[in-house]
Amino acid sequence: MPLWVLLALIAPFMLAAVSVIDKIILDRYVRTPLLYPFYTGVVEAILGVSVITIILLARLEDVNLSVIGGSMAMGSLRGIALVALVGALRHEQVSRVVALWFLNPIIVAGMAIIFLSESLSTLAIVAIAMASLGAGVVSWTGGESSRGFMRPSAIAMALGAALAWAVANILAKYFIDGDSFWQFFFGSRIGFGGTLLLLVFSRNVRREAPHGWRSRPLLWMYLLAEITITVSLILYYSAINMGPISLISALGALQPLLVLVYSIALALLFPAAFSGWITRGKGKLVPQFVGTAVLAIGVGIVIVQ
Repeated sequence: MPLWVLLALIAPFMLAAVSVIDKIILDRYVRTPLLYPFYTGVVEAILGVSVITIILLARLEDVNLSVIGGSMAMGSLRGIALVALVGALRHEQVSRVVALWFLNPIIVAGMAIIFLSESLSTLAIVAIAMASLGAGVVSWTGGESSRGFMRPSAIAMALGAALAWAVANILAKYFIDGDSFWQFFFGSRIGFGGTLLLLVFSRNVRREAPHGWRSRPLLWMYLLAEITITVSLILYYSAINMGPISLISALGALQPLLVLVYSIALALLFPAAFSGWITRGKGKLVPQFVGTAVLAIGVGIVIVQ
């Protein structure tokens, strides 16, 4: 198995865990949903600026302004995607929101063919479409806010996040450079954090920010999320540097399946706290499983290509 495939498979397990942690934080530890991404922006901006300054001053890598600028633009798009995703997660089940968000591989595939001159076999294209269709079915078979469908605002935010994330992936493939990898990695953190810092213009964020950080459970959960996502992104960017972006994104479609598995496990182990994370009843849970199975089959076909 090529190394990029292994890295691309490990990353979804970690990113799925981050999605679960995000949902727990939004449900239990913050009153203003934008407060969490704002805190993320503070940490990311400080970390990115500090490390990239050390890299450049110590001449650990030759300065590459185009890589830094491109990575910051990519990070900004990821910041926009996170804000939209947080808005959707606040009101809907995490397994359904993440599944709809993972319509982004088919967007990436189309853009990769147009802008990166990548080619895909017919079977790979069909597999990517299957994975994306499965994600859509999962999202359209119920939710926390209504009897039949997710609320339109949550759907719009999840789709907006998918589009922003897809464009960010294209920029990542275009600007990533093995000789300037750490400039790319921490430059993206600067763009990501800087975009999230703009949330300070929200009155609710300004009101809650001075006090929210005093919650010890919030700090521990936040630290866990930051460590997990940092390691997963290093693996993910390394895979992008070695393999085709469209197939790597398709492998990432395992994430909705894993989020669903995590959600079911939490609901069974701690029903008092997490029973609302899954929709009980054959009329809704079975279609969710079917959609997830279609997604997993599509990903499996891509792996063997």
